[in-house]
Amino acid sequence: MSATPEDIMDEPPQEAGGYELSVGEVMTTGYVSVTAETSIADAMDRFQEYAPDDPTRTTIYYTYVTDDDGRLVGVASVREMLAASNGDPISSIMTEEVVSFTESADAEQAAMDVGDLHYPAVPVVDDDGRLVGIVRSERLVDVMEAESSEDMLRMQGMNLPELTADDLTDVEEQRSRIMLDASIKDILTIRVPWLLVALVGGFLAGGVIGVYEETLEAVVILAFFIPVVMDMGGNVGTQSSTIFIRGVVLGHIDKSNVVRRIVKETIVGALIGLMVGAVAAVVAFLWIGRMDIAYVVFGSMLGTSIVAALVGFLIPWLVYLIGQDPAAASNPIVTTIKDVSGLLIYFGLATFFVLELGI
Repeated sequence: MSATPEDIMDEPPQEAGGYELSVGEVMTTGYVSVTAETSIADAMDRFQEYAPDDPTRTTIYYTYVTDDDGRLVGVASVREMLAASNGDPISSIMTEEVVSFTESADAEQAAMDVGDLHYPAVPVVDDDGRLVGIVRSERLVDVMEAESSEDMLRMQGMNLPELTADDLTDVEEQRSRIMLDASIKDILTIRVPWLLVALVGGFLAGGVIGVYEETLEAVVILAFFIPVVMDMGGNVGTQSSTIFIRGVVLGHIDKSNVVRRIVKETIVGALIGLMVGAVAAVVAFLWIGRMDIAYVVFGSMLGTSIVAALVGFLIPWLVYLIGQDPAAASNPIVTTIKDVSGLLIYFGLATFFVLELGI
């Protein structure tokens, strides 16, 4: 559905924690503006005066109309000007309903807002409505690509420095520079913090195994299925986190629909657990020949998939709500929770079915 100017001006920018590029940082001051009483002929002369010598300079498609105080009051396209009489004032052809952004508006949100409008450029105004620049649509696309690349790296636990407007000229070059050309100290600063969180999670998971040492010693074959259960939980959790972060970045997930999204993802996790768990249980029974082990594997796959899908959405959302970057924090935290909970489910079921019931 296409956005209207009212929708765009009324919708607050979304923030996912950390520093966000503003429209003012990615705009250009190269534009043509005239007052409402300016004739079409004079406005066309302004275009000729602007004609860029530098081929990289912004191409102009619109004339922006301001009042005597510089406030934006309308816009006219070059096509409309060419079709009009040279003696007519530009106010006779201008459109007064203008989509614009303030300098402080979030650039990533602006990119999502104008995605369906197909404008080559959008005017930028200050807090008093005075025209201060324009922002090109391709520049906003660069913001989206850069932020998406940054989010994906942060989701892998890399504590990246914040992007600046200068970084948007080549997203892949920026990503390569961060990961390859930085000093060893900076690389360690980027990669270590959230890996320490994962390390703590590993110790917690080891502690769970220690608690159930008697169960593991009684039925040694249980050790074989530990990586199977944990890997499945990791895959489901990573998928859920990726879907959530992408949804937030693209504006598809917000406070109005997050509960429904979480419930749906949890149901999907349960269905995945049922299907994959059934396959794993059959394999376990055919290999080991014990129904109790098959029950444990099936129940563990089901429970772990549900928990992983739930925390894969819930943890990034909670991080988002407290104003932090969900891409940076989600993966190590989700991994820790799903590993510990997966082992608790696995050994809890093993203790119940194998040692207590002795099926």
